[in-house]
Amino acid sequence: MRWQTAVLCMLLTACSRGENLGAGRPPTTEPRRPDVTAGGGVRRAAPVVRVGIAVDTTAVTVSAPADFELRRLTGEVLARGRAGESWELTRAAGGRVRVARTGGEDEYELPVRVTTVAEDFIDIAGRRYRGHALITARGDDRITAVNVVELEQYLLGVVPREMGRRPASEIEALKAQAVAARTYAVGNLGGRGELGFDYYATIMDQVYGGAADEDSIVSRAVLETRGEIITYQGRPILAYYSSTCGGHTADIQESWPIRPPQPYLRGVSDQIPGTDHYYCESSSRFHWRTEWTRDQLLAVLGQTLAAHTGNAITTARRVTDVRLTRRPTGGQRAIVELSVDGHQLTLRGDSIRWVLRPAPGPAILNSSLLSALATSRADGQVDRLTIEGGGWGHGIGMCQVGAMGRARAGQSYRDILTAYYTDTSIDRAY
Repeated sequence: MRWQTAVLCMLLTACSRGENLGAGRPPTTEPRRPDVTAGGGVRRAAPVVRVGIAVDTTAVTVSAPADFELRRLTGEVLARGRAGESWELTRAAGGRVRVARTGGEDEYELPVRVTTVAEDFIDIAGRRYRGHALITARGDDRITAVNVVELEQYLLGVVPREMGRRPASEIEALKAQAVAARTYAVGNLGGRGELGFDYYATIMDQVYGGAADEDSIVSRAVLETRGEIITYQGRPILAYYSSTCGGHTADIQESWPIRPPQPYLRGVSDQIPGTDHYYCESSSRFHWRTEWTRDQLLAVLGQTLAAHTGNAITTARRVTDVRLTRRPTGGQRAIVELSVDGHQLTLRGDSIRWVLRPAPGPAILNSSLLSALATSRADGQVDRLTIEGGGWGHGIGMCQVGAMGRARAGQSYRDILTAYYTDTSIDRAY
C-alpha cells in the first residue's frame, strides 16, 4: 500500500471512531511507520491530524474570533455563535452534550464539530488554535475536545514549544526541529486512535501550544521544510530528541531497551572537532549538581520505589549504600547500585532519573549522564547524597541545544539531522 493511501485509511478509521518529550516519552511498542513514496515530485496536501486538547474532561469552553457554528459531522448546522461569545460544553445523559450559551442551553447528540465558516481559528479551553474543534463522548460522563488541523499548521504550534523562539541566526536548528517533529507526527499518525485523536498536546507526545505560540522565524522554518521527514530504509524514523545531551547522546538501548533496536539511534559525540568544547555547552544544564539529605532521600524513595519495583518495595526507612558502579562512556549511561531496607537494587539508564528524583513531586533527575556520586554516612546510613552529571533529558536522538550550536557554527539542518540520526535520509512525504 502506498504511504498516502495508508494515511487516508488511518484518518478514516479515526473518523469512524469519533524536556520536552513528545518525543520524550519511552515507547511502549514500535509505532506503525508507513513506507514513504516520493510521488515524482508532485506537491500533495498535508494530512489532517487530531490533537487531544481537553481529554476526558467534564466541561470545556469554546469560542472563536469570528462567528462560529456547531455542526453534526454530516455538516448540518445545529447552533450559531457570535464572535467572542463563549460556550460551555458539558456531558449530558445518553451520549449527548449540553451547550450553555447566551440565551439558554440545549443538548445535542455527540460527536459534534465547532467551526468558523473558513475554519481559520477556534478557541478551546481558553487557547486559540487553527482548524476546528471536534467534541466526542468519553465514558458515561465525560467529553474530549480535539483540535482538527492540517499537519503543517500543527507544527507551527509544536516547534516553538519544543525548541522555543530562536534568533534568525539559528533558523537551521529550527528547521531541524521542524523536520524531527514532522517525522514524529507522520510516524505516529493514528497511534492513539482508540482515544479519538492522533496525539496528546503534551509531553505524552509533542507539546503543542496552537496559534497562540506561533512565531515568524519558526513559521519560516516549518514552511521551508514543508513535507520533509527523516527516514531509515524508506520509513519514518523514531525521531526522539531532548534538550541537552551533555556532550554525547545516548544509545537508545541504554535508556529504553525497545525491540527491535534502532541503529540510527546510536550515541554520537557532540564535541566540536579540534577543540575541548561541545555544541551544547551553552546549556545551563550542561553540567549540574544535585544533593539530598537523609530525610529528603527517604522521602523521594518512599514515593518512587513502589512504581519502580512493582510494589515489591513500598517504603524506604534505611538507605545504607548508593554507588555509581558504571560511569558513562560514549553512548552508555550510568549504572547505580542502591541498598534500601536490605534490598539491593540496580538502576540503569532512564530509570535512574525516575527513582532518584531531586525532590518528592513530578520533577525527575536532569539526566542519567552521571559523572560523580558521593555519600556521607552516619549511624550506618547514607546521611547525604551528592550527584554530579551533565545534560537535560533522556539524551536520545537530536540534542536541541547542540543543534543550536551547530547552526551557529554554520551547519545546515540536513547536516544537523544526519549527525544525530546516523545513516538516515531526508525525504519528502508529501
